[in-house]
Amino acid sequence: IEVSPVGVRVVCLRTTANVDSRTIQQTAEALAVKMNTTKDQMIAGMAGFNFLKVPAHTSDTAKAAVLIASDRACMFTGTVVNATAGAALD
Repeated sequence: IEVSPVGVRVVCLRTTANVDSRTIQQTAEALAVKMNTTKDQMIAGMAGFNFLKVPAHTSDTAKAAVLIASDRACMFTGTVVNATAGAALD
């Protein structure tokens, strides 16, 4: 069934690790123990994986999702929005 004429859009939001999420906090903690460093150093190092050199937060992902869902992005459908700060290249 085709539903796009009634306003349904499909957009994939590609993100990177949100450093304030519970999963990434737990992962950073486990890795820090194995690598003999601190959790904070592991999280700070995650910023080095993207072009902007800043860590992503859940609020960044939420803002991107709100933008995509808004009327300002009404022409976005059947696509992927890359919100990885350059960590993943298209």
